[in-house]
Amino acid sequence: MQEIRKRLVVAGGGPAGICAALAAARLGIDTVLVGNRPVLGGNSSSEIRVWTRGATGAGNLFAEEMGIWGGLKLKNFYRNPDGNPIFWSETLLDAVMGQQNLEFFLNTELFDLRMEGNRIVWVEGVQQGTERRLRFLADYFIDATGDGTLAARAGLPYYIGNHLVEPGQGPQRPGAHIQGSSILYYTRREDHPVTFIPPDYAYSMEKIEELLGRGGRVITEQSSGSDCWWFEYGGIRDTIGDAQDITLELKRLVMGVWNYIKNSGKFDADCYTLEWLGSLPGKRESRRMDTEYLLRGEDLRSGRTFPDGAFYGGWYMDFHPAGGIHDAGEDNCIQIPLNVYQVPLRCLYNRQVPNLILAGRDIGTERDAFVSSRIMNTCALSGQAAGTMAAACIGSGRAPEELKPEEISAIRETLMREDMFIPGAVSADPGNLAARASASASSVHTGGCGAEDGTQPLDQGGFVTFPALEGETIALSVRCQEAVTLRAAAHLSRLPSRFCPGREAGETEWQLEPGEHLLEYTLPAGSAGYFCTLVFEPAAAELLLCRPGRTGFLCGRRDSPTYHEPMAEYRNGAGARLYGPEQAVSGYDRPWGGPNQWRAAPEDEAPWLDLTWKEPEALGEVRIYLDPELSMELPSSRTRHWDESHLFTPRTAMPGQLLRDLRLAVRLPDGSWETVQTWTDNCQRLLTARLPQGTRTDGLRLWADRTWDGQSAAVFEIRAYS
Repeated sequence: MQEIRKRLVVAGGGPAGICAALAAARLGIDTVLVGNRPVLGGNSSSEIRVWTRGATGAGNLFAEEMGIWGGLKLKNFYRNPDGNPIFWSETLLDAVMGQQNLEFFLNTELFDLRMEGNRIVWVEGVQQGTERRLRFLADYFIDATGDGTLAARAGLPYYIGNHLVEPGQGPQRPGAHIQGSSILYYTRREDHPVTFIPPDYAYSMEKIEELLGRGGRVITEQSSGSDCWWFEYGGIRDTIGDAQDITLELKRLVMGVWNYIKNSGKFDADCYTLEWLGSLPGKRESRRMDTEYLLRGEDLRSGRTFPDGAFYGGWYMDFHPAGGIHDAGEDNCIQIPLNVYQVPLRCLYNRQVPNLILAGRDIGTERDAFVSSRIMNTCALSGQAAGTMAAACIGSGRAPEELKPEEISAIRETLMREDMFIPGAVSADPGNLAARASASASSVHTGGCGAEDGTQPLDQGGFVTFPALEGETIALSVRCQEAVTLRAAAHLSRLPSRFCPGREAGETEWQLEPGEHLLEYTLPAGSAGYFCTLVFEPAAAELLLCRPGRTGFLCGRRDSPTYHEPMAEYRNGAGARLYGPEQAVSGYDRPWGGPNQWRAAPEDEAPWLDLTWKEPEALGEVRIYLDPELSMELPSSRTRHWDESHLFTPRTAMPGQLLRDLRLAVRLPDGSWETVQTWTDNCQRLLTARLPQGTRTDGLRLWADRTWDGQSAAVFEIRAYS
C-alpha cells in the first residue's frame, strides 16, 4: 500500500476535476488529481469525444466560458485549430503535468474511503497496469467523478431523477427515469470502396428502420462525432450499475446504424468507413447530491442572483426522453433557451460531510435545472469554484458552511480575479490597486462603423444588438429593392441572447421606399446599462454590414450562430462614450450591460493604455484581460462534418481583436518607461506579469503592438497587485 498525503484530493479527471485541481494548485494548495481513465477530459476526452459546449452554444452573446477552462480552450485552438480530439487530451495533460503543487494519477479507480466521525480521512484505489494500491490522505476532498462516487460512499443522500435516495438504499429506485448515455463514431471517406460486414450482435436493418421512423433521428453517410448524440440508451436503467449492459446495447445500435448506412442502398456510402468508434459511452446523468441549496429551474428562468453566486450556466434546459433511442415519442430532445444564470457555492457541499466539496454534474440541483447545468463548460466552471473554495477552507480552517460572509466575498473576488464570470457581479477587490488609478490612452474609438462589408437579408427576420446609450439616437443602415414597412421590437438585457433578447421596450416601424436608408431609433428612458436588441420581422430588406471592429455590436438571425457587425452608429459622436480608457478600471472584465472595454481608434498605429497613481505604488503583479471574441464557441474538438441542427459556427482563425503582441512597462522616476514584460504571438485572454521585486512606480503603460487580424487594440481590464 502506497500512501500519498496532500492537502486536497480531487477525484475525477474530467472538466470539473481538472479545473478544480488546477485552481487549488495555483492558489498554493498541495493537490493530487485522481482519474480512472488513461486520458484526461472525461466525456470530452479522446476516448469519448463529446465536444464541449455551453452558454454561447445556446444563443447567448458575449457569453463564452473563460477562466481556467477558457485558457485551456484557447491554447487548444491555437495549437489544434482543426479540433483533433487527440490533441485536446494532450493539451489537458500538458496543463496538469506542468502545474506546480499538483500530482496526478491516471487509471486509478477509487473504491473505498475511511471516515472519522463525519469527515473523510482517506480514499483508496487501485491503479490499473501497475497493480498498486494507493491511499490518498488529505484535509479536503473534491468529488468530481460525475457519479458522486465519493459522496455516496461517504453517506450523503442523493437524487436519481426526481427520487431521493437515502444512505443504505439501492442505487436507483424503480421509475427513476433519467437521461441516457451515447456512444459516438467518426467516419472517413476513402478513395476506394470499403465493404462492411456487421457483427452478429448488431441490430437488424428492420430494427434500424423502425427506430429511424421516429422523430428527429436523422443520419447521413457523413454523420460523425456529436451528430450521433441521439444514439442514446440507459435512461431507464441504472447508469452506474448497468454500465456494461448499456455500453453493449449501444454497440449493437451503432453497428446496426452503420450497417444500414453501408448496405441499405439508401446512402452514397460505398467509400466510407469508420475511423474511430467509442469504447465507452458518454454519460449524461446519474447521481445528483443533496446539498445545502438545490438549484431550481425557476432560478434559471428568472436569472436569480445569490450572495454566494460563484459561476454561471447558460445552456438550454435540454430534456432527453429516458427511453433514448427506444422512445416512441416524436420529440427526442426538447430544448428551452435561457439567459445566463448564476450558480451558488451552496450547491457544492452538504454540511453532513464538512470536508467534501462537489464539482461537475453531481452538484446539487433539481432535475429541471440539472438538464442545463450538466453541460461540460458549466461543469468546468463548477470545478474552478470548488477548487477555489477548497483553498479558502484549507487556509481559514473553516468548513464551507462555516465561512463568514466576508470570506464568501473573498472567494468570489478570487474567482473574478482568475477570470471567472459571475453574471451581475462587479469586482471590488480591495487588493486591486488599479481601481484607484486614473486611466488614459493614446486614442479612443469613436464607436463609428468600419468599411461596408456585405449585407444580411431580413427575409427571414433578424436582430441587431448594440450597447444602449439612454436618450441617444442610433442610425442603422438598410437597403430595400421595393417599398416596404419594416417593423422591429426593442428588447433590453444586461447580456443579450438571440433566443431570449430581454424585456420588451416597445415596438417601432419605418415606411421605406426603394433604396438605402438610415433607420433612426432613440433609446428609451431606463435603458442605461443595458444592451438593446432590435428584433426585426421578416421583410424584403437587408441590413448593411461593416468590417468587425466594435465589441458589443452584432447582428444575425435567430436560427443561426453566424454573426456580423451592422452598419449602425450613434448620432452626434455619442458612441465615443462606449470605449474610453476608464473602462479598463471599471471592475468589469467582459461585457455586461455594455462593452466594458477600452478600444483604440482604428487609425492609431501605436496604441497605448496608461494607469497613473498620485503616489508611487509597490507593484508585484499585473493582470490584463483581453477580448478573444466571446460570442463564438471554442469547443474542445470537432469533426470534419457536423449537422446544421447543432447551430454551430467554427472559428477559422485566431480571434481578430485579440492582442497578439504587447508590452508592459513601468514609469521610472525620470518619466521614461522601462519594459518589464513582452508577449509575442499571444493566444490567451488573461495575461499575468510578475514584476521585478521591489518595483515601485506611479505609472504603468501597455503598448498594444498588434492584434491577430489588424483590428484596433482592445482591453477589457487591467488589474495591479502589490
